[in-house]
Amino acid sequence: MQYRVQTAVETTERTFELRSGWVDAENHLHAAVVFMLEQPVDGREYLDPITVVEEDTYRLGNYMHKAINVACDFEVGLRQ
Repeated sequence: MQYRVQTAVETTERTFELRSGWVDAENHLHAAVVFMLEQPVDGREYLDPITVVEEDTYRLGNYMHKAINVACDFEVGLRQ
């Protein structure tokens, strides 16, 4: 299923930039994980929340980055 995921990042100029995109995933949480795994890890500070919207039903999910970071660890096998 398709999900639209969006979050914000603080830039070096102390402004905010929205990051969003469509991902294929099994559920809202998995969509947030897939999206964040595709984002660059170059010292940027991502800002809460991560919002996820299901394409067909418009159901909304909100996640904190700390929770998604833990879920990313499980996804790539760093935690069991």
